[in-house]
Amino acid sequence: MDRNPSTPRKFPRTLSTLLLIAAGALLPYLLPPLARYRLLRPGDLSGALSVRGRVPILQWRTPEPPAPGPARTDPPPAEVRGRDAEEPPRPPAPPSARRSAEPLREEAGVEIEDEAGALNTFFARLSRTERREPGAVTRISHFGDSPLTGDLISGEARVRLQAAYGDAGHGFVLAGRPWGWYGHDGVSLRASGWKPLSPLLTPGDGGVHGLGGVSFSGGASSRTEIELERGTFTRLEVTYLVRPGGGHFALTVDDEPAVEVSTDGPRRKDGSFSVRLPRAARKVVLAGKGDGPLSLHGVVLEREGPGIVYDALGANGAAVHMLTLLDAEGWIEALATRRSDLVILSYGTNESGYEGIPGTRYRLDWLEVIARIRRALPGVSIVVMAPMDRGTRREDGAIVTMPSIPKIVEAQRQVAAEAGCAFFDTYAAMGGEGTMARWYEREPRLVSGDFTHTTKGGSDRVARLLVGALQEAYREWKEENGEGGKRESPPAPGGGGGPSELVKPGGGLSGPQ
Repeated sequence: MDRNPSTPRKFPRTLSTLLLIAAGALLPYLLPPLARYRLLRPGDLSGALSVRGRVPILQWRTPEPPAPGPARTDPPPAEVRGRDAEEPPRPPAPPSARRSAEPLREEAGVEIEDEAGALNTFFARLSRTERREPGAVTRISHFGDSPLTGDLISGEARVRLQAAYGDAGHGFVLAGRPWGWYGHDGVSLRASGWKPLSPLLTPGDGGVHGLGGVSFSGGASSRTEIELERGTFTRLEVTYLVRPGGGHFALTVDDEPAVEVSTDGPRRKDGSFSVRLPRAARKVVLAGKGDGPLSLHGVVLEREGPGIVYDALGANGAAVHMLTLLDAEGWIEALATRRSDLVILSYGTNESGYEGIPGTRYRLDWLEVIARIRRALPGVSIVVMAPMDRGTRREDGAIVTMPSIPKIVEAQRQVAAEAGCAFFDTYAAMGGEGTMARWYEREPRLVSGDFTHTTKGGSDRVARLLVGALQEAYREWKEENGEGGKRESPPAPGGGGGPSELVKPGGGLSGPQ
């Protein structure tokens, strides 16, 4: 039946509801006092849609407790970009919102705490590098969570230290991408046909996964190309899983003929194949042969030195508990093969969302990890690097520090003192309580919208604070020990498995001898 034309037309209920919601969302943009309730700031949407580099548009999720399985893998948000991607420009903020003119509450002169002299071995080695002694390479291995997966913090620290003491190469790079945004500054990585394995990816997997805690299982179709976008290398090392019946992989450097490397051995262990090259190279290709099970870990790219090598060993969503899930002997072998002079452990961000942390179990996890490192590298210098600030938004819109962060910082300080390690209070160095609120409100922002992951600018500031503290402690050490410091030999290398230091007379690579 047709409706009487004289009957008033009712406004659709659904449409009226949508208009009401839209009006509520727009109101904070029309009334400045309600600005804190705005859903988006100018440029946020364009920033999310213009992500360049290796990081997908994904958001942070609060991690779950580590027990009984490993820490949950949480991707960084869209604002966390590679080192070559800056934030897109935003329209100027009104004067009341501008904070860039205010000095940051950072660079507060926070020093590395080292009452036990834990950094002496590292400083002794660094002094030889600084004196330009032939072959004096100082190696730093930095373990941590999501920022390091994109070489944030570590990348800027590497640049600064190598500018001061010499560039001895890039360091360790995984053989594939366990996370789509994994990458290193100045390194092109292309990999296909590999299956990544890790306690972070497969709960209950406690296998041998090499230095970085991730292995890559492959066959005849598996291939990895690693090429330096700047710089060269004269020494490379490929690490892998040795096991009975292990297959072969082909190793090619630049345009040289390929060398076949066997991963067969009497027991499961971390193995390595090391080569010194007759001339500088830029590219490495690894290809599975398909003649047996094959698992690769990573590639080390170095130069003769003297200089610094800085490994970025980040695992997405990681906590220190993750390192205890790795096969103990396998990880110890990998550490011994790497021969690091300084190990930096920076965890705590993911743990800040766990129940019961810090606590007894948290302390025991730290002590176990430190004990394994010392078994592999007797006398090595270790720095416990406290987590950055992590913010959360209250109901009134204010961004405040998560209450668990200061507690975790203090727990790590106590563990470092108990274990005789150095300690760097990242949280205090950044400015302490409320840092993420200040960094988020600045132009340009130094932290993303999750109040957890720093942008490149923020990551660079953290790197500057860390490197500055290390250099100040080194300067004091040199003053105490006289000009140049005392000579002290680094710990002898250990572990490994497979042929090493092979050079074919007249150029090229040599196969297993």
